[in-house]
Amino acid sequence: MMVSAHPSATFDEILMPRARSASQAVLNVPGLEFTYNGRGALLRACQEIAHAGKRNILLPAYHCPSGITPAIQAGLDPVFYRIRRDLSIDFDDLRAKVDLNTAAILVIHYFGIATDLRPFQVLRELGVVLIEDWSHSFLQGSPPTLSGGESDYRIYSFWKLSPSAVGGGLWRRRSANAKARLPLAAPPLHERVVRLKRLFEEALNQSKHTFTQGVFLRLEAMRKALRRPAAPQLTSIEASLLPGEAHYPFDLALANCRMPGLSRRILEACDFLSLTQKRRDNFNHYGQYLRSSDQLKLLHPALPPETCPWAFPVLLQQRSEIDHHWRASGVGLFTFGIYLHSALFKNTDATTIADAQYLSQHLLCLSIHQNISAAQIELAAGIINRTLTRTRVHRATHAFFV
Repeated sequence: MMVSAHPSATFDEILMPRARSASQAVLNVPGLEFTYNGRGALLRACQEIAHAGKRNILLPAYHCPSGITPAIQAGLDPVFYRIRRDLSIDFDDLRAKVDLNTAAILVIHYFGIATDLRPFQVLRELGVVLIEDWSHSFLQGSPPTLSGGESDYRIYSFWKLSPSAVGGGLWRRRSANAKARLPLAAPPLHERVVRLKRLFEEALNQSKHTFTQGVFLRLEAMRKALRRPAAPQLTSIEASLLPGEAHYPFDLALANCRMPGLSRRILEACDFLSLTQKRRDNFNHYGQYLRSSDQLKLLHPALPPETCPWAFPVLLQQRSEIDHHWRASGVGLFTFGIYLHSALFKNTDATTIADAQYLSQHLLCLSIHQNISAAQIELAAGIINRTLTRTRVHRATHAFFV
């Protein structure tokens, strides 16, 4: 069975989600608003920040475009600061790019690994708003609580850890003007139907109901045959010529919607303690089986305490030539930041761009979610190690004969 990149809900979780009081307590935090997705949460935060008058927002040069477009949509002007090739912030570069028109700084806690916020305290005292992007992981600590430190806003994307399919959140330190905000609308019926279908499809794919899977696949093939012909797929070369944000369309209507009720019920039915422990165990299993080399660099060989990780991130040489072979062999994996927003390339210095491009071309995320077993992690690590060994032997042999 192909290992899914992200967790999927079971039929019981979809049809009869049973809320856990402990999980509800984690989410019952003053100042937290549930949005349809993380993009909507960031949009609302940036709209409030833009209303104050200043226009510049400092953003990490290595990012997903969906974390940039909402800021621009809200009327803010992006200024990109350097992220080094180990995912650390170049604070000298960041401080040099702060000016009198700087309204806010967005900090991404990559893969759920917390960034030290103490260097930002001086800037906050000067009136710069700090936004924490916790969209990679909304849980911290043991027992787990909602992620976050000393900031003004926090962005969450709940579906990355839970099988809720969608769902984001915005936490505000100051929520006194809640009555003045526009209320979030319910998602359109069509969108809810499509999401429900995908939930059932994912549950079926992960189940043992092979006969039902076959029936569903035949019905799905019939449905696709009856609909209008799809637009021709872009070639990889054509896709690479598109701006990064074209790969992550921003739906303003959905960004202004609230989290669907079913997604929230699935989220509240999750066992956050078990979920966190399983992800930590799977992360540590990969750390046990893999080692850094000239081909593969482990960005976090050891998991920091109190962390609920989203993935096991590595830097892989020749990623584009290898990752699809690993996926076909059963390794659960995905990418992050493979496309960069076009705004990065307009007025950003060459060093900052070069490091962001390096990460976009080499970083690979190994899946460690709660549906993956220790045996599957061991099998995946074995596939990875055998591939790297064969590559080393091939290079050595080629060098000898050349």
